Amino acid sequence: MPTVLIVSASPLDQDRLRLGAEFRDIRHALHRSRNREDWIIESNEAVTVDDLRRALLDFRPTVVHFSGHGGGSDGLCFEDAAGKTNSIDAVHLAKLFHHFKDDLKCVVLNACYSEVQGDVIRQEIDYVVGMSSAVDDNSASRFAVAFYDAVFAGTDFRTAFDLGCTALDLNKLPDADVPIFMTGSHLAPTVLSYSAHIPEIERILYSYFNTSFNDRARFTTTGESLRPIFEKYYGEKMHRNVKKVCVISMKSITDEQWLIEVAGTESRFIYVRIRNRSVLIEWEASVGLWSIPIKTYLALGSMEPVVARVSADLATYYNYDFRNQEHRFQSINLHTEDRQSLYGYVERQSKVYGELMDILSDGNEHRITLKIIQATNQTDMPLIIEVLSRTWIYSQPEESA
Repeated sequence: MPTVLIVSASPLDQDRLRLGAEFRDIRHALHRSRNREDWIIESNEAVTVDDLRRALLDFRPTVVHFSGHGGGSDGLCFEDAAGKTNSIDAVHLAKLFHHFKDDLKCVVLNACYSEVQGDVIRQEIDYVVGMSSAVDDNSASRFAVAFYDAVFAGTDFRTAFDLGCTALDLNKLPDADVPIFMTGSHLAPTVLSYSAHIPEIERILYSYFNTSFNDRARFTTTGESLRPIFEKYYGEKMHRNVKKVCVISMKSITDEQWLIEVAGTESRFIYVRIRNRSVLIEWEASVGLWSIPIKTYLALGSMEPVVARVSADLATYYNYDFRNQEHRFQSINLHTEDRQSLYGYVERQSKVYGELMDILSDGNEHRITLKIIQATNQTDMPLIIEVLSRTWIYSQPEESA
């Protein structure tokens, strides 16, 4: 039978927390549930690390819930034999949880600044909830109770997380955006903070994906002027409706623009603009639209500069006119949205070289918008002449006129 193991620590040299009330309310959540016969709650207060290890052996829990103080990178605050603080680094906790991961599916760290701990623990455990900053004691308790209301009702952990955050909004409590939901590294890795905009985003995307291609312009930031471009871009492509849209993660690009990862749709990543609770789709960025069709560019080239949205990273490939020119040019891998590849080159002494190195020097792949020009007879090896945007969010002058 699935078990929730609740452990708490409030060391004598730390501010006192009302952990007993949180335990009581979580137990009441189970007693209220129609599935109360399907779950067991075990608890251990004033816990030391040895207490935790023994409890894991005794109960083989499905969920471990830790309530107490968090010290960010310093670790979670357990107690020592004298009741004082014993900070434990997440690396050691992850090693402990590793031995129980066949049973242990979720770890909830209801402690301030515990996101950094959760990010390590999710290397071993499928689902982890942490806190990105300090959290009000009452808010932490209310979140936990709403989370377990949902778990005991049979929802998945992601839905339970959303309902826990929503409970703070409904009760006009602070910190609804502090809890962080994380999935394990062997799943589709996700780090998601709660956003009150998620229901509206899912509603707009559901309508967008279930609307024929030619009529989708009304859901975009550009509007009806996109209609002729839609007709060319989608051509004879077959439209299929979707049954459900689920936001998996949100990454802030600017104060208004977000990169949304979704499941159940024809596109995995969608850029949106959120302004005054209104959600519109940044269509050009979402599809990686070039200023001319990528197939046309590759087939015919262009003597005019081309605006290109690409995924870029550093490369070591030099060929044709760029062979033996490493001292003058840096090679850059450029991938289009449909994963066609180009070998871009940038002159090392130029301004654009410094801008690109500032973005790409971490060795990772980045979605950026460039201006490129055909420099040789090889259309798949352009010269990069300008960085237009550090993301795919970019409006050409004629678009904004």
